[in-house]
Amino acid sequence: MFIGHLPAAYLAFTTSARRLPRPAFAAGMIASVAPDLDLFLFYFVDHRAVHHHEYISHRPIVWFALTLLGLALSRSRWGLPLAAFGAGGVIHMALDTIAGSINWAWPFGTFGGPLVVVPATRGNWILSFLTHWTFLTEIAICLLAAMVFITSRRRRQADQSNRPVI
Repeated sequence: MFIGHLPAAYLAFTTSARRLPRPAFAAGMIASVAPDLDLFLFYFVDHRAVHHHEYISHRPIVWFALTLLGLALSRSRWGLPLAAFGAGGVIHMALDTIAGSINWAWPFGTFGGPLVVVPATRGNWILSFLTHWTFLTEIAICLLAAMVFITSRRRRQADQSNRPVI
């Protein structure tokens, strides 16, 4: 997935947790893209020797553990942001599973693989992804997130304009 991680997390966090505090919301949004920070290692350290989905940042157990730890610490100041951070990473893993190989059983096994294989139809692998039908799901996620954002912003503005001025 290229462009859908952040909008998908936005949809998940705005629709499932109406009153999520800003620090927790921000943590979830950051984590929705954080696993791909390993691309810097992939390109500049490992020189593409190991696919970035093989790094620990793309292991679902890490993100589930962070979520559970955050829930266990729910009474502390950092509990909810940590749980949201873990959940953002889980969202990233789920989305990467569509067309990428994510090992959901690690470290206990090797269960995982893409739900859809994107064939190399172009000279560049990025073009192959961008022209594959699965990219339309990313565009749909982005459009839906934009609609939810615009609608919620308009509602907030309308609510504020209807409040009496003291």
